[in-house]
Amino acid sequence: MQFFVDYRTCLDGFKEVSDMIKKLLTIFLITAICICSTISVSAYTEQYVFDYENALSYDEVQELESTAEQIENEYGYCVMFCITDEETDENYAQNIYDTYTDNENGIIFVHNIESERYNFYVTESASSTFDFIKMQDAYDSNNSYFGGIEDFYTVVENSLSYDDNEIKDTDTDVYTTGDETDSSKSPVKTIILCIVVGMAMGFIIILAIASKNKSVRMQTNATVYTRPGSFVVTGSYDNFLYKNLDKTPKPKQENKN
Repeated sequence: MQFFVDYRTCLDGFKEVSDMIKKLLTIFLITAICICSTISVSAYTEQYVFDYENALSYDEVQELESTAEQIENEYGYCVMFCITDEETDENYAQNIYDTYTDNENGIIFVHNIESERYNFYVTESASSTFDFIKMQDAYDSNNSYFGGIEDFYTVVENSLSYDDNEIKDTDTDVYTTGDETDSSKSPVKTIILCIVVGMAMGFIIILAIASKNKSVRMQTNATVYTRPGSFVVTGSYDNFLYKNLDKTPKPKQENKN
């Protein structure tokens, strides 16, 4: 017996493959968006020095950026410096700080070179860590902007590191270990975390899609592999091929004489 399969069976198969590809592309796009958004959020912590008046050379800015990055990596504190001629106050300093970092431990020193006014903004958790007078005196004691900012960083680092990584509370003269302070959110850790979360979300979505696809397990009955209505017999006929004839000799009866 021969069978003729309707062309709709093939079309249904192609449709299933197409739907699966669309779902996989959707998962890929969701994961890519999660990763890209994470990178864009974490990248804004990379700037520490804001020279709006070109008082520093490019190399000086890069060296100061490297020093500030080292301080944040080692102690978990974000330390910024800004040179400007705009009208400044504490809100001005805070706006810069909040725009370029989400570190809850940190400080920014703003110098208005036109009015020779200094402004500080320090996060609440770090308010008792720094001695503002020492930082200002260190900056003023140097004749160059670059040297003054370097001295400012030195005072900050000395405040953060006291006798084998201890931190001094300048108001109470009490020393606490660095482990008791909150560490900053590392951009690298944030990126890795979001990549892992994105991959986990994609994996969960794939499992959900796979659970809806009723995969057929190996069966002894061939009809199990067809979907109802997908197999249409449009014609059939019988051809005689051959026949087998088996002969068995009849056993003879023995005479009992």
